[in-house]
Amino acid sequence: MIKVRPLLSIIITCYNYEMYISECIRSVLSQDYDNLEIIVIDDGSTDQSWEKIQEFGEKIIAVRTANRGSLKTCLKGLSLSRGDFIYFLDADDVLAEGALAEITSYLRPDVSKIQFMLLPIDKEGRPIGNAFPSLQPTADSEPLIQSIRKKGYYDTPPTSGNIYRRDVYDGLGDMTYERAIDGVSYLLAPFVGRVVSIDKALGKYRIHNANLSAFSDISSTRMKTYVDRFMGRLHHLAELVQSRCAGTDRVEVRTDYAYVMELNTMSTVVDGKRPSIGQISAYIGAVMRENMGTKRVALCLFGLALFLLPNATARQLAAIRIDPSRSRQMRSRLKRAFSS
Repeated sequence: MIKVRPLLSIIITCYNYEMYISECIRSVLSQDYDNLEIIVIDDGSTDQSWEKIQEFGEKIIAVRTANRGSLKTCLKGLSLSRGDFIYFLDADDVLAEGALAEITSYLRPDVSKIQFMLLPIDKEGRPIGNAFPSLQPTADSEPLIQSIRKKGYYDTPPTSGNIYRRDVYDGLGDMTYERAIDGVSYLLAPFVGRVVSIDKALGKYRIHNANLSAFSDISSTRMKTYVDRFMGRLHHLAELVQSRCAGTDRVEVRTDYAYVMELNTMSTVVDGKRPSIGQISAYIGAVMRENMGTKRVALCLFGLALFLLPNATARQLAAIRIDPSRSRQMRSRLKRAFSS
């Protein structure tokens, strides 16, 4: 008797990625998985993306919409899909050879999410760093739930490193505070099933000028936007857990998460001010409460640097925290600052 594997829907959303969309689609078509649907949504691209997408003919389901942004485009793709599991793959990213063969055994009813590492590549596809995030192979959701309760998040890859059981996306309701499809979904997944972490790079995450530009603005307004989105996700999660997870303890949302305090501190710095001793002390206290080992040390040093360094240098340090690609430019400035 032949066992039919679960239907996997891969949804690729594209906006002005004519340089990358064909490679992305080919990386999916080359996979060894026989129960697959590929849905490609062009979000009103103004370049040749739609023409590139149409070249694949009946091998994919291709739809073009007016430009509506990432979240609405993903929701459109979700509405068209039939899969038991859903994988949103960014059009500039690539699914690694043999990736789906690696995850096949995890496509089970008790698994709510599969997450794997991504290898960063440049616009030509050359590796430019180590795979991230660092994941330990496990199928235990409890540590992730504890991390959410303690920190407000757990370590997870960007969108292209996650596959979700379909029902995780069901009944999410209003997400007007959000920009991405998987913001609250990644938080909900551990509460509704097992989250499988795979310590292998099964995808490639492209870093190029278009997505780096998203980090170019480090204004206090942007910091506030990040805080509002972070808190919006947690309040939304608390509602979903209460309504969908009978017998599970409520998610208590706090205001003293280290992530929130860090953003508020950086906001002070980018406004040209020096954080107060009380602000730094509260941030370091939150870091000590939420972290261990080298990460605790590194974040405490980061907080002290924001307080001690001249504002211009502290601003650059905050920029690196938001966009790590700036670190090479910053090393020489830090060296001069600490030696003066």
